[in-house]
Amino acid sequence: MFGGLAIEKTNKLLILLFTFIFTFHFFGFSVENKKETVEQELSKKYKKWLEEEVIYIISQKEKDVFKSMRTDEERDGFVKTFWKRRDPTPETPFNEYREEHYRRIEYANKNFFEGRIGWRTDRGRVYIMFGPPDFMETNPGGGRGFLFDLSGPTAEFPSEVWVYRHIPGLKTRIGRVELTFVNYYNSGGYRLVSNPALANALRNISVQARDVGYEDPTVGIPGQKDKDLPVNPLEQLTLMAELFKPTGEVLEELERSARLRKLKGIVDAQESLTELSFASKVSYVMGNNDLTDIPISVEVAAEDLTFEEKEGKYRGRINFYIELKDKAGTVCKKSDRLEMSLREETYQRRFTDYYQYKHRVQLKPGEYFLHLVVWDEYSGNVGYIDKRIEVPQFSNNVFGLSDIILARSIRVIEIKKEKIVLELKDSSALQSLEKTKLKVPKKIKIEARDEEPFTFDNLEINPNTLAEYTKNDELVFFYQIYNPTFNIAQKMTKLLIVHQIWKNRTLIATIDKPQEVHIPIEQKTVGLNSGARYDSSNLSPGKYTLLVRVKDIFSDKIIEKKIDFKVK
Repeated sequence: MFGGLAIEKTNKLLILLFTFIFTFHFFGFSVENKKETVEQELSKKYKKWLEEEVIYIISQKEKDVFKSMRTDEERDGFVKTFWKRRDPTPETPFNEYREEHYRRIEYANKNFFEGRIGWRTDRGRVYIMFGPPDFMETNPGGGRGFLFDLSGPTAEFPSEVWVYRHIPGLKTRIGRVELTFVNYYNSGGYRLVSNPALANALRNISVQARDVGYEDPTVGIPGQKDKDLPVNPLEQLTLMAELFKPTGEVLEELERSARLRKLKGIVDAQESLTELSFASKVSYVMGNNDLTDIPISVEVAAEDLTFEEKEGKYRGRINFYIELKDKAGTVCKKSDRLEMSLREETYQRRFTDYYQYKHRVQLKPGEYFLHLVVWDEYSGNVGYIDKRIEVPQFSNNVFGLSDIILARSIRVIEIKKEKIVLELKDSSALQSLEKTKLKVPKKIKIEARDEEPFTFDNLEINPNTLAEYTKNDELVFFYQIYNPTFNIAQKMTKLLIVHQIWKNRTLIATIDKPQEVHIPIEQKTVGLNSGARYDSSNLSPGKYTLLVRVKDIFSDKIIEKKIDFKVK
């Protein structure tokens, strides 16, 4: 559902697989007058989350973004998307990663207490980051020959060896990793060491006994091939540094290595969070079956996109993702790709062009969370918006107005109808009716309409998502009127419609003259389409408000809607 200028060739929409993106432009309002005690209490909550609960799995960039947030609503949104980013099954309400993480913290606190809480210990940290080892060997009493040579007399401190077959993102070695924890002098605290030889209780004495039991301090567990172990102290330190990077850093590295950075659940934190700007607009009109129709438009300026020249053409790709969620989970998600192929002359004129993505959903009235993502594939730049929306209720018997939709143009189109023939033999429902001895036709013809997201009856709207006009443009707008009173005696409804343009509190212009509209009762519909045009050259540059006021003459009810726009 794309539109816009300078598009010479648009391929069919390709449905992309996205994983939930990380979002840092959040919804809501800041509360400036909170009491200091409340602020302190909330800050402790988020400080605990940042410095205790996710300390081993959050990346530095994520941490910086979290610290830069000003409101608790933003922080709550960050926490939600933080976990969603790591959710292996984002299509389900259960986040296995989050549940496993907190299970590991609880296990570490119960099993690795060493005079300090378990998550702060080395074993606790490793367990939280990598989970239970694939193999574990323990030497709780110390003694001789556990790590080095079973026949040697070398004294050893109590120790444990944890073996992991694979640690994702580890560059130094691919394959199994052995981690040795040493309880020095039976102090009760197991420290992770960079070399198993550090478990030798005699290594700090001056006699030759400290070397008994092993020949090379880099040799590890008996049976381990030497080539699998670090060969020098620098490599050992490098390995340790890689192991103890927060898993969030590893996650980002894995993401950057993928050709397609998946937009649902993952955002490469190296990219600017506001690098790709775009405009979006959500409008509300009456739908069917007590649902609300929601046309959504997203618009990107061509000058903000990156094109690659190939075979004399300039090619660009934009990916769009929309997700709507209620308290129970995702109710709608849609992703599409727009591909452009421009000739040289068109590419040079792109600075005034734009590209649109349009979608339309029907939802029950209520509160939802809207997530929008735009990704320029050639530059890697990402833009996104998260915000709460309140879907209004349109009653079937209450006089009302839809939202005003600003447009660049409105055109009358022929309504395309596709005839579908449903045969009795192909429909179990029709066959069931036939068994009730009702007369059922052998074939039923059904007409299906193929409508664009911004098509209303025979009117196709080209929305102005930016809500900006130049002095050379026409101000065009559209809206619907619902449930006016039809007088049975006069067989009509009478409406007084007023369109005005205001600047601050000053009336600037009245579009046409207020007119009384009469609609015969035989033309009665659920929604009456209405709108107007106005020459923007009569307006000086600045911000304006468009006011639509409709009076139902028979019921004497008045309703109005407003929308802001700019003249450049």
